[in-house]
Amino acid sequence: MEILLLRTALAPSLILLVSVVARRSGPRLGGLLLGAPTTSGPFLALMWLDGGSDAAARAAHGNIAAQLAVVSFCLAYGRLAPALRPAWSLTAALVCASGAGLVAAVCASVWLTAALTLVVICLGLRTWPAPAHTEPAPARAPSWEIPVRMAVSATTVLFAVNAADTLGSFTGGILAAFPVLLAVIAPSVHRSTGADAAAAMMRAALTVAPGTVAFLLVLHTAFAAAGAQ
Repeated sequence: MEILLLRTALAPSLILLVSVVARRSGPRLGGLLLGAPTTSGPFLALMWLDGGSDAAARAAHGNIAAQLAVVSFCLAYGRLAPALRPAWSLTAALVCASGAGLVAAVCASVWLTAALTLVVICLGLRTWPAPAHTEPAPARAPSWEIPVRMAVSATTVLFAVNAADTLGSFTGGILAAFPVLLAVIAPSVHRSTGADAAAAMMRAALTVAPGTVAFLLVLHTAFAAAGAQ
């Protein structure tokens, strides 16, 4: 019961934290928090507690595969936000993320997937337009928006956990790290604060992604080594 409550509370708590931080400190810091492994780490710990080292290793592989989808989403949304409305930017970014996630899912090598993700990150950052020098002023969001974000994120976590139980740890890992939280927050920031703020948040998430990939690789290696003993 305690583990179920912890699973359910992780993502909504992160959504609340990011929403408050982004509103008070700007979208860049919110993007850094979204790109960090703030949900993947606890999710893998729960997988280890439930299924052992082998299950956690497969889930970590799924998390790493999902990072290619995450960085593809950030790159697509950040580039398209200044030219398109939030709904169209979100649709295009989700299509790119889904295609990248499919490529990563069929890639058998976790190291090749991680290397491909890092290549996309480097190319994206090197070709990213110069960021705005001024931080956009936060706008007041509707009172219902944060609770809706939290509900969506909680549903996503429960779906990922159930998928891990029925479809396997690898699939659960992909679903747990898929950029659902980014997809919830980015259009909201885009509508309330503007395209520059949304692009700044996506760039910040992309910037911190290499650290997330390295963190997940360390956990995957550790779990795999423990499972082999």
